[in-house]
Amino acid sequence: MKFILLVVFALNLYAISLDEAIDVALKNSTELKKSSLGVDLAKKSLDEKKLSNYGKVDLIASFTHYNLPRTLTPLTPSRMQSGDIIPSTEDMYSIGVSYSVNLFNGFADTSAIEVSSLQKEISKNMHLLSKEQIIYNVKSLYINILSFEAQLKAQKLYIKTLEKLYEDVKLKVSLGTLAKIDKLKALADLKRAKSKLTDIKTNIKILKETLASVMMVESILNLEKIEIEIDDSLVLHVENLKEEILKTSKLQVASLNVAKKEKEEEKAQSVYYPKISFSAFYGQNAGENDPTNLNAGEFENEDVWQLGLNLQWNVFDFGRKNKFVQKSRILTMQSKLDEEKTKRDLQKVLVEALSKIDQSIQNYKSAKIELELMSETEKIESIRYENGASDINDLLYTKARFAMAKSSYIQAKYSYQNAIYYLDYVMERGEKK
Repeated sequence: MKFILLVVFALNLYAISLDEAIDVALKNSTELKKSSLGVDLAKKSLDEKKLSNYGKVDLIASFTHYNLPRTLTPLTPSRMQSGDIIPSTEDMYSIGVSYSVNLFNGFADTSAIEVSSLQKEISKNMHLLSKEQIIYNVKSLYINILSFEAQLKAQKLYIKTLEKLYEDVKLKVSLGTLAKIDKLKALADLKRAKSKLTDIKTNIKILKETLASVMMVESILNLEKIEIEIDDSLVLHVENLKEEILKTSKLQVASLNVAKKEKEEEKAQSVYYPKISFSAFYGQNAGENDPTNLNAGEFENEDVWQLGLNLQWNVFDFGRKNKFVQKSRILTMQSKLDEEKTKRDLQKVLVEALSKIDQSIQNYKSAKIELELMSETEKIESIRYENGASDINDLLYTKARFAMAKSSYIQAKYSYQNAIYYLDYVMERGEKK
């Protein structure tokens, strides 16, 4: 709690960097904590399966009242003929220690350990995937906020220009050099620009709230700016990436699931084998001799111990074992199909990520050229309007086109960075960067 309060206080003092935002999100994420507990749970499950091979020791105690006297130990012919007085009681107390262990159960225990070991690896990979998802979410939200903030700044400058133009038009209308319709047109464009400004502010607010939610903090005020350099000569070795993506945790999870189902299928095969177990017991039976005993009233005790080796082999169950094994085999086949689907999906997503980068570079180049052209056009049109060579419609249209070109340029620049972040997410490089 102290950490979160300090973070919130710090966020209100200075602009938070992207790395700091990611660090806070990772520290506070309940999903990440949950997946971390999943890893611990898988480890404990594996340890439990291993320790079960050692069997178990139980302390046993009981009290039993009989309607007829019972001997403290089983009678044997030799003891009956010995002439000794045999202890007998109606109230028997028993205490002892037992030990039992499975010696053989068709390799089910071995398979269970291997299944738990694979589940532990799956949990580790799922934890890494949760991290990558959080990192990408923070990066994507962060860069989109910066994009809208840059557009907000540009839109404010555009509004200032329109306000100046509106004042000039209003003056000229009052002087009678322009028609009143020109004043209304200038005002309409100004209103539209202000409406768009409100939309941008709303988007920023929503995105900041979403980022604060991901980071699990109360609010976020300022974000540190990021310098974006467009590498239009970026060459991505697609073949290398195709090999690299096959090593990602997403595919590892699918492959581990196949291995897990195969081990579960082996475990299912154990129903065809006999089960052998060993048990041992040592204890004491004690009680007060009943009134019919020659030593009536005396409290006596006797040692009791036993060793046992048990075998159980199901030889016929009307086909239930076969159905059980077949069901396990079907689950294995399904996991293999899932693995193949994951491979195809990863290749598809990789192509999509690379296409986004390529498209963002092309969009940036086009937006940059358009911005340069519209900047020159806007200057020329302003001069023509001042000299009376064009009307207010031409000027407003040109200024609107220039504002749109500037907005497209900003969007293209930040979209490029977002596309790079997406590729990092697909290749699971987020934590490494």
